[in-house]
Amino acid sequence: MKALLVVFVFTAPLLAQHAFTPEEIVEGGRLFQSNCTGCHGTSGDQVPGVSLMSGKFRRATSDDEVAGIIRKGVSGTAMQAFNFTDQEAGMIVAYLKSFAGTSVVTSATDAPALGDVARGKQLFEGKGNCLSCHRVGQNGSRVGPDLSSIGLPRPPLFRFVGFQGTPPPPPTAATIVAQLQRDLLDPDAEIAPANRMYRAVLKDGSVITGRLLNIDPFTVQLFDSKERLLTLQRSDLREFGAVKSAMPSYRDKLTPQELSDLLAYLFSLKGEVQ
Repeated sequence: MKALLVVFVFTAPLLAQHAFTPEEIVEGGRLFQSNCTGCHGTSGDQVPGVSLMSGKFRRATSDDEVAGIIRKGVSGTAMQAFNFTDQEAGMIVAYLKSFAGTSVVTSATDAPALGDVARGKQLFEGKGNCLSCHRVGQNGSRVGPDLSSIGLPRPPLFRFVGFQGTPPPPPTAATIVAQLQRDLLDPDAEIAPANRMYRAVLKDGSVITGRLLNIDPFTVQLFDSKERLLTLQRSDLREFGAVKSAMPSYRDKLTPQELSDLLAYLFSLKGEVQ
């Protein structure tokens, strides 16, 4: 079967001049995953109030403006400038926007039987103690992943790698809920690299645990449990490595009804317009 050529053309002035092939979008994904996930996460929703793969942006109204922000950064914020060419920045935007049209297929037979959203919200904020690590909107902690848009489809790492023939079908509500349930019952089953916890033991015996934001030959940057951004010199480390997820399993902590209610609330979280 011959490979089907899929070309994405965007309407903004800069990017409309070039049709992005699947291979270029894959390269944009590689650039994004290797440069941006330390802060934004692999799904682009790690920064509170920001959902990069929604296709809508708070500080930009066109694709070339988004590309400009990627290259120049945003003064007075943690968004730094990157030494990308116009083409590279354009490919990153193309990668992000390739998810913007992703819809969730829901039919009468597919729609999962979920509980009550309001009760689920109470569990999330109360018995589940989820806000001690996670954040929804402006409430909660930044230690763990931001869950403001956890009910949206999660993009695979490289959606177009090996693309042949008909594109895969859109995600269904059932598959999203199943993934949420797995996260609650078996939190170590699948952890995105940007969300994995690391443990650093310094030569003086002190221990620091946090999410790894960046690592180079000389330093390690961690976001610790006190929401501090720490830069550690690798020469000062005695031990350093990944540890199990700090998130507990709710398998024996929630009744079936409570689990259903909590899933209903998480599935309802679709993020904010940027």
